[in-house]
Amino acid sequence: MTRWCTKVPVLPAILLMLIVALTGCVTYTDSTFDVAQDKEKAEQAYVRLGLAYLQQERFDRSRQNLNRALEINNRSAPAKAGLGLLNQAEGEYEIAEKRFLEALSEDPDFTRGRSYYGAFLFNQGRYDEALEEFRTASEDTEYENRAGIFVNLGRTANRMGLHEEAVQAYQRALRLNRNRRDAMEGSITALLELDRYDEARPLYQQLVRRIEQTQDARHSPQSLWAGIRIARQDNDADREASLALQLRNRFPDSDEHRKYRALKADE
Repeated sequence: MTRWCTKVPVLPAILLMLIVALTGCVTYTDSTFDVAQDKEKAEQAYVRLGLAYLQQERFDRSRQNLNRALEINNRSAPAKAGLGLLNQAEGEYEIAEKRFLEALSEDPDFTRGRSYYGAFLFNQGRYDEALEEFRTASEDTEYENRAGIFVNLGRTANRMGLHEEAVQAYQRALRLNRNRRDAMEGSITALLELDRYDEARPLYQQLVRRIEQTQDARHSPQSLWAGIRIARQDNDADREASLALQLRNRFPDSDEHRKYRALKADE
């Protein structure tokens, strides 16, 4: 019996989130499934097992199980998308894209595969294409991780300077799952980019309360930078200095710390 639980690999964060959302912490028997009894369940089991191995960076075992799924069903969109993730993790980007497109060709309504492809495009810096994939994926009202799609949509829109669309995406994610910290941080960031401090401030205060009330929760570079910007807007020099010190000590190489240093240099 093998038990896989989530850990943090070197896979891109936007990709890892999608895999973890599907696999979570899975218990199963690492052996041959009874294909003759139920081919569809066996196919699904091999795909889940392949993704679990991918999450653990055991690429050979991941490929073996995903290919077993294809042996059962050579048109399996989940298996082909899983191989796309594997190829991406191995740095075979052209092959990965081919796999993702094959999966969507087999099943254009395969929302999880479309999310994978959107994440791939995001990590390749092809933000306009990624945005369209996430927009399409977000229309699936039955998808189990729709909040995650809206977070990725918001992240991509923010990266492209489409801050109004980002706000709307993050807020939809929060309506689906009000406990998503990434949606809160993203929404705050987008609101600040639009100079909508009156809307960002209460959301930031809510985030701070959650950090203070949650064991082991700490500020991220993004939340510290947001707090600094709000403190400057409020002319609260002491709070700005406190947050800036945390940012410098804990995240000296972050983009947010570089932005703060540039801001101070301009003064």
